[in-house]
Amino acid sequence: MNAEPLMRRIAVYTPHGRDGAIASQLLAKMGHESVVATSLAQLCEIVEEDTGVVLATEEALAGPCLDRLAEIIARQPAWSDLPFIILTNGDAQTRSAQAVKTLDRLGNVVLLSRPLHAEDLLRAVASALKARQRQIDARRHMEKLQRRDEQLADSEKKFHAIVDSVDQMIWATRADGYHDFYNDRWYEFTGVPYDSTDGDAWTNIFHPEDQERTWSMWRKSLATGNPYQIEYRLRHHSGDYRWVLGRAQPVRDDAGNIVRWYGSCTDIDAQVRARQLLAQSHGKLASAVEERSAQLAEMMQERDRAWDLSLDLLGVVDTDTLMIEVNAAWQTALGWSPEDIIGHSFLEFTHPDDVEPTKKVFEGIFDDPLTTPYEFRMRHADGSYRRIDWTAMFSNGRVYASGRDVTEQRAQAQALEAAEQSLRQSQKLDTIGKLTGGVAHDFNNLLMAIRSSLELLQRRMLQDDERSIRFIRNAIHATERGASLTQRMLAFARKQELQASSVDIRQLMLGMTDLLARSIGPEIDLHVDAPKDLPDVWIDANQLEMAVLNLAINARDAMDGKGRLTLRLDQTKLGADDQVQPGPYVRIAVEDTGAGMDAETLACAMEPFFTTKGVGKGTGLGLPMVHGLTNQSGGTFRLQSTPGRGTTAEIYLPLCKASEQARMIQESKDDLDEHGANPSRKTVLVVDDDMLVLMGTAGLLEDLGHEVIEASSGSQALEIIEQRPEIELLITDHAMPKMTGVELAQKARQLRAALPVILASGYAEMPEGGEKWISTRLEKPFSDVMLRKAIEAVL
Repeated sequence: MNAEPLMRRIAVYTPHGRDGAIASQLLAKMGHESVVATSLAQLCEIVEEDTGVVLATEEALAGPCLDRLAEIIARQPAWSDLPFIILTNGDAQTRSAQAVKTLDRLGNVVLLSRPLHAEDLLRAVASALKARQRQIDARRHMEKLQRRDEQLADSEKKFHAIVDSVDQMIWATRADGYHDFYNDRWYEFTGVPYDSTDGDAWTNIFHPEDQERTWSMWRKSLATGNPYQIEYRLRHHSGDYRWVLGRAQPVRDDAGNIVRWYGSCTDIDAQVRARQLLAQSHGKLASAVEERSAQLAEMMQERDRAWDLSLDLLGVVDTDTLMIEVNAAWQTALGWSPEDIIGHSFLEFTHPDDVEPTKKVFEGIFDDPLTTPYEFRMRHADGSYRRIDWTAMFSNGRVYASGRDVTEQRAQAQALEAAEQSLRQSQKLDTIGKLTGGVAHDFNNLLMAIRSSLELLQRRMLQDDERSIRFIRNAIHATERGASLTQRMLAFARKQELQASSVDIRQLMLGMTDLLARSIGPEIDLHVDAPKDLPDVWIDANQLEMAVLNLAINARDAMDGKGRLTLRLDQTKLGADDQVQPGPYVRIAVEDTGAGMDAETLACAMEPFFTTKGVGKGTGLGLPMVHGLTNQSGGTFRLQSTPGRGTTAEIYLPLCKASEQARMIQESKDDLDEHGANPSRKTVLVVDDDMLVLMGTAGLLEDLGHEVIEASSGSQALEIIEQRPEIELLITDHAMPKMTGVELAQKARQLRAALPVILASGYAEMPEGGEKWISTRLEKPFSDVMLRKAIEAVL
C-alpha cells in the first residue's frame, strides 16, 4: 500500500466537547482528509500507520497509552518529524511541569489557544502539512541519493570485478597523467607492492633502454589527447623483462575536456619473440613450413589408409541418422558399397526388433559418449543379419562411430555355453550313476538271497505239487526281471562288466533287422542304411543289440505304431570339443518320424527314471542305459529332437584296434587250454557278511555236491584257511566291513598262492586291483548253473 496519501491526512483526537466535530467540519470544507480517534490507543494505531498531522486537545494527552505514543514518535525515521497541533486552554505560565514534559516528548508541537478561530486552525494545519510534505520530499531525495550511492558502489564493484578478471593489466590516470589505479593483474605480473607505482613511479619498472622512448610518447599523448600505443619491455616478477603492448584512450566531458585516461598492458612477449625469430630466420621458417605441410599431407594419407584398411566399421553420421561417410570395411563385413549406404539412415539396415532401442542409444550419444560397446543387428547384403558392437561420440554436429563384427564371437560364446551345459549334465548324470550303482549292488544282494532260497526250495518240493512249483518258478522269474533292472541301472552307471570284442557292426545291425521289424510292428516302415566298408568297433555285442532294440521301441512308442524308422550307419570323426578322445568313430543313428520332444523334455530325457510313458509302461532307464554303455565303451550318445518332426538317437562307437582283436583271440585260446577239465567234489570256503546270501550260496554249493565251509568276515576266513589246508576254492563277497573281498583274496593268496578265488559281488565291475588276485567274477544274483560254470572255469 502507498503510504504517502496516509501522510497527508489529519488525525483528530478531541474526546471532550465539540472541538473534534468542529475541527473535522472545517477541515472537510478545505478539502483535507481527517480521521477521528476515539481513544489514545486508537490514535497510537493511526500514527503507526503513518499520518500527516495530529490535531489533539492538551487535556486528552494523558493516561497509560501516552508512553506508547511517545515510543512511536521516538522510532520515527530520521527524515520524519510528525507535527502535533495541540488545542490548549492556558498559557505557558499556568502549564504544569508534567504537561510541559508531555509536550516535549511529542517533539514537533504547535499550540493553539481556545476559543478556537477557524482561520488560525486552518493556517496551522496548512503549515503543518507543508512541513510534512517537505519531509516526504526530503525522504524521496535521500532515497534517490541512497540508490545512486548503491548504484555507484555496485558499478564500482562490477568495474573492479571485470577489470580484475581480464588477462590484461588495466590502469588509469587523472587528466594530467598521474597514475592512480592499477588492477590486480598489474601487481601479479610485476610483483611490486600495491600503490607503489602511483604517479610517475611506473616508469621505474620499464627496461632502461625503453624508458625515454616510452615517457616521451606518453607526454606527447597527454599534450595532444591522441590515443597512446607502444610496445616496451616491462620487468616481470621473475626478474626477467617481457614485451608488452601498452594502450590508452582519453575520456572527455561534454565540453570535450579530458577528465581521465584508461589504459592496458598486454603480454605479447611470445608474439614479439616469434616475430623476431621469424625476421631472423624467414628462410628456415619457410622450409620448416613446407616440411610440416608435407608431414601433414603424409599424416592425412596415413589417416586415409588407416580409415580404409581398418577391419572395424567406421562411419560418420549426422544428427538425423543419415550416413555421411563410411570406410571399406562396410562392404567387407556387410556386403554394402559406400554408395549403397551414404545418404541413407543407418536404421534402414538395422534389424526391425532393434530399431527403437538403437534410436534411444543414438540420441543419448549427444549428451555422453558411447564408451561401453552397444550391440545391435545389421542387415547384410545377402539378407542375413550380423551382430555389430558399436562405440561412438558426438562432436561438431556429427556422430563418429566405430563398429566391430562380433557375430562369430557370439556364436562361439553360445557354443561354449552349450558345452558347459553339457558338461554340467554329464557331471549330474555321473553323480546319479554312482548312487544308482550302489543301489544296484544292495538290490543284487537281496535278489541273490531270494533266488538261492527259491532254487533250494524248488529242489526240495514234491514233484507232484505242481502249483507250488509254478509259484516258485514265477518268483524266480521275478528275480530275473529284478536282475535285468539292476543291469540297466549298472549300465547307466557304467559299472556293468562288458564282454567287449571286435564287432562287425554292419553284420550285427543287419542281423537285427527281423528282430526290430517284429518289435516295432507291421505299420512302421523300417529302413536300414548300412554301407559295406564300415570298420569293426570295440563293443559288447549283446549290450549294443539291447541298446538299439531299446531305441527302436522308444521310437515305436513316439510314433504311436505308425511311421518310418531309419537305422543309419556311417563313419565320422569327433574332436576334443565332443568330450571324447579325438579320432574316427562309427555312428549308429536311429531316426523316427514321431512327435518329437521340446527343449525341456529333451534336457531331461537321459536322466534316470525320467519317462513320458504312462505309469507301469516304462522304467525311465532305457536311455540312461544306452548313455552308460556308450560312455563306458569309449564313445558317446546324443539326442536330437524337434516337436512335430521326430527324434534322432545317435550312438558313436570307437573303432576296434588290431592289437585288441589279437588279444581277444589269444585269451579265447588260453581259456580253452586252462579250463578244459570238469571239476569233481571240492572243499569250498564261502565268505559273505550277509547271512541270507551266505546261507543261500552254501545251499547251492551243497546241492552241487561240494563240501562247504562258511565264514562271515575276512578275518574269520583267513583263520579258517590257516587251519584247513584241504580248502580248494574260496568264494567271497567284495563289499564287506573291515576287509574287502579283494583284500581277502590278496592275503589268502599270500598264504596259499595256488588257491583259486571267485569274487561274487553285486557290483558289476571288477574292483581296482582285483585282476591280480581274483580268478573270476560271479555277478549277483546268480543261479546254480552260473555258479557251476564259474567253478568249472577256475578248476
